[in-house]
Amino acid sequence: MLVCAVALACAVPQGEKGSWHSPLGRDDPLVGRVYDPAADAFIDRDAAFARARLADWVLLGEKHDNADHHQLQADVIQSLARDGLQPAVAFEMLSDDDRPKLEVWHESSPESVSALGAALDWKDSGWPDFEIYRPVFLAAISRQLRIEPANLSKAQLAALHGGLDALPAARRHELGLDVPLPPAARASLADEIREGHCGMANDALVASMVDVQRARDASLADALVRAGVPAVLIAGAGHVRNDRGVPLYLAHRAPGRRVLSIAFVEVGPASADLHKFASEYDLVWFTPRVDDQDPCERFKDQLDKLHQKSPGV
Repeated sequence: MLVCAVALACAVPQGEKGSWHSPLGRDDPLVGRVYDPAADAFIDRDAAFARARLADWVLLGEKHDNADHHQLQADVIQSLARDGLQPAVAFEMLSDDDRPKLEVWHESSPESVSALGAALDWKDSGWPDFEIYRPVFLAAISRQLRIEPANLSKAQLAALHGGLDALPAARRHELGLDVPLPPAARASLADEIREGHCGMANDALVASMVDVQRARDASLADALVRAGVPAVLIAGAGHVRNDRGVPLYLAHRAPGRRVLSIAFVEVGPASADLHKFASEYDLVWFTPRVDDQDPCERFKDQLDKLHQKSPGV
């Protein structure tokens, strides 16, 4: 049993005060620690890097607007490259729609991170500010690592709102989408979607969103399979969960491959129970949090519109 789960006196800090971008929770004793749920123990930063070196595919799950998560993702990529590995870096934030833009950037300014952001029209992409993603792209570009789009195209996503049957049967089988999620995993995903939409999504809309999430997870896994090994995935933490995310589809596609799922998690109420991570991730890396704003208040207008447009139960 982990003897220092509360006081953490036996763990070594991973960042000095003032080295974090996110302002809240910096004094939390979990900040900077890396937790191994299987061992119910903390490991140090170098041990986490060593685990990554042994994996064929390293999945780095973030909270999109937390700059510390992107810096730590960059640190993992740099650690792999320092050991002579050349992993492809696949991004949830990029889709097949972005391939022509990547080609233009690669032909004109392949060493410029700023030129990449401009080529991708990042400011109009809907993702958080490009500057907080800069360390990840810089880590890839500085080591001449291949950047791979991993998400579904806009057209594919639009078609999937009609259900997984929008995909040909052979493609559903190839991706592993013809195998239902275990009931507990599907229920937890549905609950997370309901919570994320502040109770404004009805059952029919939640069921549709579950299908879309599954298809996106399968697409992210497909991108890694196509990229080969080694490869790194940059994605939201929900996508890299072992119990229902990308690892589930990688196990279907390439059962012999070694997968390491690392979640970067903000300290706070959600991090109080360490044991809940046991079925979710291989490693959990704690950071300060960006803010304490209630997302249900922040996105109230958008959620109201979603509720009005959502299909009947």
